[in-house]
Amino acid sequence: MNEEIYLLPMTAQMYHEYFKEYQNDLDLYIDKGAYTAYSYEEEKVNQYIQRQVDLKRKVFAIMFGNEIVGELVIKNIEEHKCATLGLAMKSTKYKDRGFGTKAEQLAIDYVFHELDIPILYADAILSNKRSQHVLEKVGFRLIKEEGDFKYYCIER
Repeated sequence: MNEEIYLLPMTAQMYHEYFKEYQNDLDLYIDKGAYTAYSYEEEKVNQYIQRQVDLKRKVFAIMFGNEIVGELVIKNIEEHKCATLGLAMKSTKYKDRGFGTKAEQLAIDYVFHELDIPILYADAILSNKRSQHVLEKVGFRLIKEEGDFKYYCIER
């Protein structure tokens, strides 16, 4: 199944398609009481897209066949030095299926070989054990735990 996972540069049209089906994940909330269901708003998605552009992030759709199942972001890019990985699945329906693992492996390869960046960082909320497991499984090592987060690093 994993051989069907691939990354595509995210377009505005793809973002709108993604967010029309997006569901908030309780695991991503530090304060579980702050959880609210997500509802699509075209203008908010347009603002989100513009923010990615303004921050010079590299954003990819995580594809399973022809379906967008998640978003992968390479951010805080310092050319030839380091960057930070971010990943979100569209809904819990796509978790525990190896999609995030494969997407992270593809991202690591892209950052190390296409962007020529030797260090990639990532973080996970303390309560998000699934994300921590995936990061460790693909080779990230824990560098510190601070506040509500665990911080990870992988080097080429």
